[in-house]
Amino acid sequence: MLQEERYKKIQNLLKQNGSVKVTELVHVLNVSIDTVRRDLENLETKKLLKRVHGGAILPEDWGDEHVFSNRESKNKDEKREIAELACEYVSEGQAIALNAGTTTMEIAKKLSESFERLTIISNGLRIIELFSQKPGFTVIVPGGIVDQAEYALYGKKCEEDIRNYNIDQAFISVNAISLNKGLTDFRIHEIDIMKAMMENAQRTIIAADSSKFEKVLYLNVRALESKDTIITDSSLNEEIANKYKNTGIKIVHRQI
Repeated sequence: MLQEERYKKIQNLLKQNGSVKVTELVHVLNVSIDTVRRDLENLETKKLLKRVHGGAILPEDWGDEHVFSNRESKNKDEKREIAELACEYVSEGQAIALNAGTTTMEIAKKLSESFERLTIISNGLRIIELFSQKPGFTVIVPGGIVDQAEYALYGKKCEEDIRNYNIDQAFISVNAISLNKGLTDFRIHEIDIMKAMMENAQRTIIAADSSKFEKVLYLNVRALESKDTIITDSSLNEEIANKYKNTGIKIVHRQI
């Protein structure tokens, strides 16, 4: 099993159970105890777990930044600003992809209010549920495994299904953006879903509130490109916005 696959498995077990034992990981990952200890040390360095005697637990601040329900309640006004901007890029009848996330959930709500006929493809279970109540919408649900913590579908089947469709606009929600590292995130299962959507979209629009800028998380999604468009909120620092614009990246937000 490759290192990244082991990291994914460890994180998944931690999200499900809150703790994990070294002996359990040796069995589940089919590696030596030394390999498990190195993996836990590396993940602790990245602040994704806290090592304890005989195993590891989630870090104390995990709930503040990583739990879906906590993220959902943060920066609501900023996310609604982003959702309004997102609608300006959409036309009636288009095929729209939205990955799972709290920002894309706000975009979904606004799209549902503003349009009568769209084709939607999403791995977000709450997004799917919302759009299923719109009679004029075609909702495509990719197959996959349920990530209960993120209310999302994931896996190779999910990625393959997404790649079967031609997408007009993909709205991609990430948890960190920096000029140096590009798009990064902590959601292990979401990374390849994002990539599948971006690869099959005529246009990708990155949706992130201003608190996500110049932050780096441990999983790389991809580097920023000069053709990228990022929609954000009016609280974004103008100095940061100008740095991005000077590299050719389009930053769109309301002026205060």
